[in-house]
Amino acid sequence: MNNFRVFLAIVTFIISSYFIVDLIISSFDWLLLFISIVGFACSHYLWPPKYDKDSSWYDVLEVFVDFPFRAISLFIRGLGKIFKDTGSGLDF
Repeated sequence: MNNFRVFLAIVTFIISSYFIVDLIISSFDWLLLFISIVGFACSHYLWPPKYDKDSSWYDVLEVFVDFPFRAISLFIRGLGKIFKDTGSGLDF
């Protein structure tokens, strides 16, 4: 079952990456951007939890598959810190 989850996570990651490349090469589309962000989140949550008996290849693949989700979440958390309880205005 873990192999199937890894396969689905990698396929979702590849499709989402293709949508990002398509956004850069072709014209920009908000729907493709939204679908790619949702796809990266799905690939993050599809990835199975770590086990001691997992191969080292799973660890390498996990870094690549999980990187876009971590970058997006870090960006959103950064925006949240900027706009968090500023009171009278922005506090940079």
